[in-house]
Amino acid sequence: MFFACKSQAIMSTLILASPEKFQPSLRRSFTVSEKVNVLEKFSNEQNENCLSKFAKEQSIDRSMLCRWIQKKDDLLAANEQRASARRVSGAGRPSLIPEDIKKALFSFVEGRRYNNLPVTPRMIYFEWYRLDRSIENLSEHCARQRIYRFMRKSGLVMRRTTHHAQRARNDPQIINDWINYMEETVKAYGISSDRIANFDETDVQFCVNTNTTVALRGEKTVSVRTPNSSNRCTVMLGVSADGYKFPPYVIYRGKSGARVAKEIRKWDDHGYSSGCKYSVHPKAWMNEETMLDWVSKIWKPYTETKKGELTLLVIDQFSVHLMQSVKKAIEDCGTLLEYVPKGYTSCLQVCDIGLNKPFKDHMRAAVNEWMVANDVEKRPDRPTVSYWINHAWQKITHATIINTWAHIGIGCKITNSEEKEDEEDAYFGSFMDDSNPRNEDILALRESDEISTDSEYMETNDY
Repeated sequence: MFFACKSQAIMSTLILASPEKFQPSLRRSFTVSEKVNVLEKFSNEQNENCLSKFAKEQSIDRSMLCRWIQKKDDLLAANEQRASARRVSGAGRPSLIPEDIKKALFSFVEGRRYNNLPVTPRMIYFEWYRLDRSIENLSEHCARQRIYRFMRKSGLVMRRTTHHAQRARNDPQIINDWINYMEETVKAYGISSDRIANFDETDVQFCVNTNTTVALRGEKTVSVRTPNSSNRCTVMLGVSADGYKFPPYVIYRGKSGARVAKEIRKWDDHGYSSGCKYSVHPKAWMNEETMLDWVSKIWKPYTETKKGELTLLVIDQFSVHLMQSVKKAIEDCGTLLEYVPKGYTSCLQVCDIGLNKPFKDHMRAAVNEWMVANDVEKRPDRPTVSYWINHAWQKITHATIINTWAHIGIGCKITNSEEKEDEEDAYFGSFMDDSNPRNEDILALRESDEISTDSEYMETNDY
């Protein structure tokens, strides 16, 4: 016992005196790349006589370094194999679009791009829907995600052509002064929100031009062929401050007394939508004659429903709106006429701020579906466009109108507790209606005021 205790005391003294001599051994593992790096560093020094010194500098056991040197060729081969190997994560998430459908969709994109025709994700969806009608109950989110996944795996991306933009400069003082003036006018005359309205003309192309298209990544030239149809029309859109939407007033290209004018007089016999009012002009523009016709067909019937109460109409300073004959016709309806300051329609006119853009988006969706369902050389006719206009206008929600008026400062903003008439619309929309008696191949839109739910019509703002 005495000798055991004495030996332990001596050992403890040695450890305290020279701790570096008795440090515990720490095992360490090295990867293949680390071993190769050590060997390359040792070869660069070209001093094999100092093997022990080099091993000590690298904190490696000398015998271990010798084994690495002996197996140098195997280590280099293993390192090259690891560097060239690619991580494989298995089959991944399987595609939910059948292979034959994917090939058909890719051929569809290639065919249109070969002719410099535009392709959009909506058009890919409509082509998918044409090939497989079983996806009609597919939600907007699922359809969009599947199409985007198909595009990524097929090397398809959105490409943009040349884009030009201008930036308008507005004086905040003028904006505030006009809003204050409108508020004082409304209070002074006691005009309720259901008697305040705004109208604006907007251009509608039968075939909408596009600046973006689906194309292969890395293509040097991205071009889009101009649509075959150069036909156009002017649409007069209007809403009241309480959310009421006036029927669209459509001006087609034609001469008074000619074929088109005779056709729209009997619009119901020629398959036009019953949700719009129609007129003609040689260049499809709004002039004094068509403006007076708009007053008689749209504005006057609306004011008659107010039973003599004063109404307020807000329009821009378009030259036709400033004509004395037009002013007199509007004022004879018991209407107070106010003009938006020139150059400030982008921030003070309801239609320009929040309605024309979604209206054009819904129109574009209808045109995209029609382009997929019809031959490249075919042109849409006037009755078909009338259904597009009516449907796109009906898709504008009540909440959008109310909040746009409130954004300017007129009317009350809708609250979350109030019940909204419509939900926000989706850009994906199935506009096909096989019950159309005019033509089974053209696009037929619903004429009723009720719009189906998004489960039947698959927006953003911006696909």
